[in-house]
Amino acid sequence: MINTVEINTADGYQLVASEFKPSHNNGRVVIINGATGVLRKYYQAYAEFLCARGFTIITYDYRGIGDSKQASVNAKPASMMHWGQLDMDAVLTWTQACYPAMKISGVGHSIGGQLLGITPNNNRYESFLNIAAQQIHWKNWERKDQPLSMLFFYCVLPLFYSANKGLPKWVLGAEYLPQQVIRDWSRFGRKPFYTDEQGNELHDGYHQYKGNMRFYAMADDNRFAPPSCVKALQRHFKNAASDMVIIDPKQVGMKSIDHFGFFKRSMTESVWQDTSDWLLISS
Repeated sequence: MINTVEINTADGYQLVASEFKPSHNNGRVVIINGATGVLRKYYQAYAEFLCARGFTIITYDYRGIGDSKQASVNAKPASMMHWGQLDMDAVLTWTQACYPAMKISGVGHSIGGQLLGITPNNNRYESFLNIAAQQIHWKNWERKDQPLSMLFFYCVLPLFYSANKGLPKWVLGAEYLPQQVIRDWSRFGRKPFYTDEQGNELHDGYHQYKGNMRFYAMADDNRFAPPSCVKALQRHFKNAASDMVIIDPKQVGMKSIDHFGFFKRSMTESVWQDTSDWLLISS
């Protein structure tokens, strides 16, 4: 059963979420934290797969994305910082309140894994599964790809936010990204560690997480999250019990996976099953 629910953040934003309820629950809830500009419906196939195996699943749209557009007059604007500090916190708090007796795990796709480090009290997650979640400092790419990475963070993104605009859909093929979202994105890509707008490094939240973590990197994800960038994010969570798995598309019967293929219905089921098994035993 799939329900549409509204989750209110501490500052008055209304996030729209989908709640997948299994016929027989296994005592575990999984929150799927999406990638930049990706709607929650993109994760439905994977959510249904886990739900069929007894997991209760929560997917949602960050503020300013998809259905999450309603806010009080005092609500803060959409930004990556607010996605992590307010939206991810609100969804986790709501899930705890609704399922107090169940263990909670997270799945983070791309930015959804990165922002765990700025989510308040992130140890409320028993375990966290990262899919193509990466540390995006431009130097983490292979040397041959660093010029393109620099161009994106130093030129392309600033070009749009300096003109008081967000990032149009046509640039990356995702949803329109509000101005402050791309400002944060540009700053994250230019620094070796995540910083706030004042330049303060945000070490504490990354270092405080002590749960189980697994990082999946796609061998063919050269543009957005090459294994070198995924490994760099893993190093930030230095106190977590973590490991990293690199998936070669050919070894799992796929022509390609890249940055977005993992959650498509065409993904090899055995890989999804591996993640289901890990989520079950890691929490």
